[in-house]
Amino acid sequence: MITRSQILVLILNRLKSLGVELHKPALVEATEQTRLFGDKADLDSMGLVTLIADLEYDLQQNLGRTVSLVDEKAMSRLTSPFRRVDFLTDYLVEVVNQKKP
Repeated sequence: MITRSQILVLILNRLKSLGVELHKPALVEATEQTRLFGDKADLDSMGLVTLIADLEYDLQQNLGRTVSLVDEKAMSRLTSPFRRVDFLTDYLVEVVNQKKP
């Protein structure tokens, strides 16, 4: 079972890498309250797609199984899990700790 702390570190590390690559200091110094998408976010749609793909890769490497983060379940939520780091962290914990079918 992967913990919330482990997921948070994974996300923050990916954001730091993206921040360096995109020259966006706010991403390098991201916190749980950092906005990922929408108003006042430092990621555009391509940046968000890159983050999601990188996280899926990281989770596959760490867990040895394929995890899809963008699906009907994610899109149908009242609050998007891609809006802020804390929402994404909680969503990833839920997804990765589900029992495999």
